[in-house]
Amino acid sequence: MPLAEQDWKRDAADAASRGSASALTAALGPVLGTLPDKQARAVKHQALQVIEAALPDPKRLVRLASGLAQSGDETAQELAVFLLSGHYTAAPDETAEQLRFLAGSPHATVRRWTGEACGTLLVKQFHAFYPQLAAWSASPLPHEIAAIAHSVRIAAKTLNPAWSRPLLDLTELLMSGAPVSAGKAKSPLTLGEGLLASYPQETAARLLGVWIASAKEAVRIHATNMYASAAAAEHWDLLAPGFAKLEQDVSPAVRRAVNRARKQLLKRLPPEQSGEAL
Repeated sequence: MPLAEQDWKRDAADAASRGSASALTAALGPVLGTLPDKQARAVKHQALQVIEAALPDPKRLVRLASGLAQSGDETAQELAVFLLSGHYTAAPDETAEQLRFLAGSPHATVRRWTGEACGTLLVKQFHAFYPQLAAWSASPLPHEIAAIAHSVRIAAKTLNPAWSRPLLDLTELLMSGAPVSAGKAKSPLTLGEGLLASYPQETAARLLGVWIASAKEAVRIHATNMYASAAAAEHWDLLAPGFAKLEQDVSPAVRRAVNRARKQLLKRLPPEQSGEAL
């Protein structure tokens, strides 16, 4: 092992054992600042192993991770994402609070990893973490909305039939509480490639029975945006009646969303289907 590697690992272990987020950041900063991205990722992975070995108490580890999250440093926050999600059960409320904070990080990599970590955590700790995500759903902050939407997509990919209704409920909260501008771009991904692709019958039933009839314009716009997804074309037989109703919606904003969705459907539906229905 090169001497420099011995030095940073020793210093990182010492900082972690003391629970010092600032000392840990100081120990890692110089070595990471000299490495290309690929090598830097490897060092971060090694750093996680060093930290967990030096501080085996899960609750103290969560406190250290919280300090890293609050530091504002990009590397520190990246490490915090993995430490928090990996030790959620030691302090569920604190880890959820810190992950919510990290969802709004100024660093794009941290935000992306937080969304993925929240999705993985929802799969592993569904019944515990689900209510915490639901509490975020009324947030006006786009990055928090994005983290929830990402979590829904990851959980939906499991195809767990017991999760279809709660995931639809969570998405409905998201559609109802968030401004359209905060979640508009997520509708085709979350509703379409996430829920519709995984639970076509259940999603179509919710669309036709609840979302299209909602008194909230934002819900109807999100529902319309789902038609811009590839999954909507794949399940057109289930969704066609709903599209016809949305075309007659009283809201100009909904009808504009219909026109945008129609352009995508025309690209994806066979000519015989698109000619009859669109």
